[in-house]
Amino acid sequence: MEEKKFSYYQFRKDLNYQVYLRFEDFEFENGFTETLELLGFDKIDREKTKTNPFDLRKTKVLKIIKATPRVAMQIDRTDYGSSKSFGPETLSIMDGYSVYKFHKVGMMLCSHGNALWELGVKSIADQNSLRTILIRFLSFALEAEGVLGFWGVPIDEGFVVMNQGQANYEAIFIDVKKEKIITFNGVKDMTTDLQIIRLNETLRSEVKKMKRDELF
Repeated sequence: MEEKKFSYYQFRKDLNYQVYLRFEDFEFENGFTETLELLGFDKIDREKTKTNPFDLRKTKVLKIIKATPRVAMQIDRTDYGSSKSFGPETLSIMDGYSVYKFHKVGMMLCSHGNALWELGVKSIADQNSLRTILIRFLSFALEAEGVLGFWGVPIDEGFVVMNQGQANYEAIFIDVKKEKIITFNGVKDMTTDLQIIRLNETLRSEVKKMKRDELF
């Protein structure tokens, strides 16, 4: 039997994160190219994944496939009950797995006790939705590395925290252990005078220090 050929992408391989994407449909994979480049995923040789260190807490591989008809029905369904809803996004628990869903776009199964996670995608037409899903994946997968994610944009002094729409679906990741700031523009060192700014329309030209709980 012929062995399946997979494509692998590693997130910020220069920082050696053990966070990967896996595709097995090359034509389907092409629909993600622009988003993967923007988020900082580099295509790597399959053999490289076998030689990299494996740590169940830190190694996460997201298998991305076309949603089957059954999964597509779940993606289209509106969730109620125990699901936490955030606009088109929902998060629930099923059989020990966290189930993240972006309505009409995709559904992801993840568990911190497993290295292999799975994402079924119904539509790749909306790149902002795909970007959101993969940013959520990174937030979940990098938790064990001490990496924090924010919606926002970088500035010279640090970054501005916004909601998804205000930030145009741009995300900032802060690696507290490595002392790095990861943006769509690349990676830079954290400084002692790093500023985290949140826009507040009610203050207009005034400046107010953010409380600790507001930051969280």
